[in-house]
Amino acid sequence: MKTPASLRDFAVPVAVAAVGALGALPSATSGADPVALLVWIALWSAPAGFACGAAGTRHPALAALAPAAWMGLAAVVDGLSPRDLPSPAWGALAWSGLFAAGFGLGRLAPGRPFGGIAALFLFSALLAALPVATGHLAAPLPPPAAARLLDLSPVTLVEECAGVDWMRHPAVYDPAGSADIDPSLRIAYRGSLAGPLAFVVGCALAAVGVGLARARSKASARERWPSASTSAPSPRT
Repeated sequence: MKTPASLRDFAVPVAVAAVGALGALPSATSGADPVALLVWIALWSAPAGFACGAAGTRHPALAALAPAAWMGLAAVVDGLSPRDLPSPAWGALAWSGLFAAGFGLGRLAPGRPFGGIAALFLFSALLAALPVATGHLAAPLPPPAAARLLDLSPVTLVEECAGVDWMRHPAVYDPAGSADIDPSLRIAYRGSLAGPLAFVVGCALAAVGVGLARARSKASARERWPSASTSAPSPRT
């Protein structure tokens, strides 16, 4: 019999959804920017999924509250902004895949969310910063290295799935040396392919994490409460 949702089942997804919504805050000089919102969501998706998984959110529909809420928020911000996201639905599939992967990892670390959240957020931020860091400090990386690091960035994945020409965005173009990255080295993610693929892979990782967590829980329960056949004394003859 299914157990009813607890307050924590609602509280954690709502909390991580609210943190993701911080990317929609307007800047000092302009309104909310959908591209900036997607940068923040890309960085936060995997840690947010980890938070829900580690907190023990039991109902998949509740765990999916956060990425679903960001879809609606992105649509609102996109509609109000002069900037346009050509294919936000594919971007939503990409960040949902990142969220699902984080959820699966969180299931393997129940009750210990904060270290995993911090580690995943720092890892996501590092992957996003590596392609452009040296360009801000000195000179861009060699084109082959910059191309591979752009491929690994969650921000690149989400932005390009949403239809943003990320390699030509001012935040990336000069620091990453995009002008020197030949199409033979890298082409942008195609949202209609990369978005669903990221979603399927993320859901598969979530399923693996949930399965391993259940198996580990059952093994632990058997160790604490051995079966009657193994614990009961043998009858006297």
